[in-house]
Amino acid sequence: MTALASAEVLLRQRRLRAEHHTTSADPLITATDLASFSSYETPLDDFYIRNHLSTPLAQQINELTIDGEVRSPVALSLQRLNTLRPSEYEAVLECAGNAVSVEGQVGNGRWGGWLLCDVLALAQPNPRATYLQLIGKDGYVRSVPLERAESDGMLITHLNGRPLTRYHGAPWRARFLGWYGMDSVKWLQHIRVSSQSLFSTGSEYLIFRRSTTGAPEGELLPRIAVKSIITLPRDGAVLSPGKLEVRGLAWSGEGPITAVEISSDGGQTWKDSVFDVRANSKYSWVFWRGALELVARGPVNIVCRAKDEKGNMQLPERDPTRLDGYVVNYYHSVRCVVV
Repeated sequence: MTALASAEVLLRQRRLRAEHHTTSADPLITATDLASFSSYETPLDDFYIRNHLSTPLAQQINELTIDGEVRSPVALSLQRLNTLRPSEYEAVLECAGNAVSVEGQVGNGRWGGWLLCDVLALAQPNPRATYLQLIGKDGYVRSVPLERAESDGMLITHLNGRPLTRYHGAPWRARFLGWYGMDSVKWLQHIRVSSQSLFSTGSEYLIFRRSTTGAPEGELLPRIAVKSIITLPRDGAVLSPGKLEVRGLAWSGEGPITAVEISSDGGQTWKDSVFDVRANSKYSWVFWRGALELVARGPVNIVCRAKDEKGNMQLPERDPTRLDGYVVNYYHSVRCVVV
């Protein structure tokens, strides 16, 4: 089956509730219109997809191998994994390259499976272990600090109570709560415990900035940055003078959202919004709404910004020294006209 045909089959089989946009058939990459969401949890069928290579067949994976810097290398079957205590946690998953847009690669849901620290304990990592090399059946590989895996890592089999589908990494995938999605390796078949990170290939997810020497300097991506987007009104909307309801979403990988502010003058003055639904965990998103009074006729620039529990604020604009396309969290604005 061709890549395009497989994407068409996927779209026919899925019970889509939200508006979707496919930007690549092989590897499969989709985005979702966040304004079309009607539920707090993003249904599995509506969750965005960001694959890096061709999708393997789910039935090709029946064991998870853990070896390297461990005392007891193991090959774990589903039966063996099911002896572990199950865990479920609600959190946002966002692509590291997700734009500030209502058409996004981000979703929120209840992730079910096992804590990665419990899975790793079956192989007993030795004191030299500092990194995990996560290897997917599709050939995609990521290197993750062991400390992160033990504090925020999960091996996921379900989303919102439903088993993962083939395109979302069935039978299992890695997941790191509060972190961008590039390390959440799908179709995970091998964890190599190591004393060092993977050798650099030049294709890592890194933040690059111009330096005083002229050469770009790279740094690792942080947790998911605080971010809010406007889902109502839409960009280009024609509005009437008077009271305007503004709605949107906000999230952060650093902790709960504590405030979202909105502006009708491009960010010169701000008004508080209220939360329609409070987050069920510190990494969940919130639905928010607020009201603005539109007086003057003509163009209007409606802006939102969010703040999280640790005091992190959404940025007014993109850092001009940045050379990469990751961790994009400047103010979201929609340009409308009042007639």
